[in-house]
Amino acid sequence: MAYPDKGSHLNFFTPLITLAQNAAEVLKEQDIGAASADHGELICVRPCSVVQCGFVLTSEAASGTTTAPTVIFTKRPTPLSATGEAVVATVTVASGSAIGKVTYENNTPVKFNVGDSMELSHTVGVGTPTGQGVYYFICVEDSEVPANNSDMVAG
Repeated sequence: MAYPDKGSHLNFFTPLITLAQNAAEVLKEQDIGAASADHGELICVRPCSVVQCGFVLTSEAASGTTTAPTVIFTKRPTPLSATGEAVVATVTVASGSAIGKVTYENNTPVKFNVGDSMELSHTVGVGTPTGQGVYYFICVEDSEVPANNSDMVAG
């Protein structure tokens, strides 16, 4: 009997680092106290469903906000295109959260096919916000096989 595989996004996605980029922004720590920004995309390489999204504060605590910053996880059916995109989860990082603390959201499972992407971004809070950390998301493997996926062609 086979059991579904469950793991971090790194088991199911690979970073999209375009030729024009000089750095892997999508892999870097996010400064959620800085201006709102897009941090890049990861491409799905194994069919899965995303069941949890979160943010871990790593080198700066979250503070100084009257409106907390958010980390946004967005599914894109076509990489680098906002057409048809849908928000998977919005994680709000509360002021007063210390380094090492995790803010997460268990979301309704969102299916990703091979070739879909997850775009990561944040909106800055109101006040004098601080906070630096890394995102993560948890995936559960779909039992789909490549022959059933129109985006996969055997070479």
